[in-house]
Amino acid sequence: MKIGLLCAMKSEFDQLTPYLHIMKETEIARTAVLEGEIDGLPIAVAATGICKVNAAITAQMLIDKFGVTHILMVGVAGGMDPRLGVHALAFSQRLAQHDVNPLWLRHRPAPEGGYFPGDPWMLGICKRLNEAGRFLYPAFFGTMVSGEQFIAEEGRRQIIDAWHPLCVDMESAGAAQACLANDIPFLAIRAISDTAETGAQGFEENEVSAADAAASAAAEVLRAMAKEKTED
Repeated sequence: MKIGLLCAMKSEFDQLTPYLHIMKETEIARTAVLEGEIDGLPIAVAATGICKVNAAITAQMLIDKFGVTHILMVGVAGGMDPRLGVHALAFSQRLAQHDVNPLWLRHRPAPEGGYFPGDPWMLGICKRLNEAGRFLYPAFFGTMVSGEQFIAEEGRRQIIDAWHPLCVDMESAGAAQACLANDIPFLAIRAISDTAETGAQGFEENEVSAADAAASAAAEVLRAMAKEKTED
């Protein structure tokens, strides 16, 4: 088992890497990929850049060039469900592209009902950790959506009515699509940086602290994965 870790932005990458023991750096396709481990679990981590295409490219690269068997996307997102305040954690039971008609995706493995699945094993670990009180912030499990726009006010209501998501970002569903095409288990862990009430200003104020909230949650998940791998 080798885990691929994806972050869209440098702020997310910089908050995640201190939790990891990094042993090697490789540059490929203009992207720095760090390899190492956490509690003996091999990892490869990369900052993808913003938007779905970048996330999908980097996910495919980690699969093809670095032999990852599972992929986690870690970072911040905009809250869509009013239950999720700033720093709340969202875990992807399923993912969709809110700006793409699912019928257009039929030439690749088609997402069932328009949704890409979150991995049941990794979700199970997350739920057990949450029940044990291991996360610093409230955790929610449900739908995430991704698209090529930063959602403040315009389009918010339409996305909520169509998908009823916990949160919206610009990358996770793109990485999920690449993983589905390769039969690679995928999960996104996002912490809320902005909501309908805070708007873009909330993102600017909370970007780093929300990135750290997501990174600390991901580290707990990775340690639990390492423990389960050792016990198998």
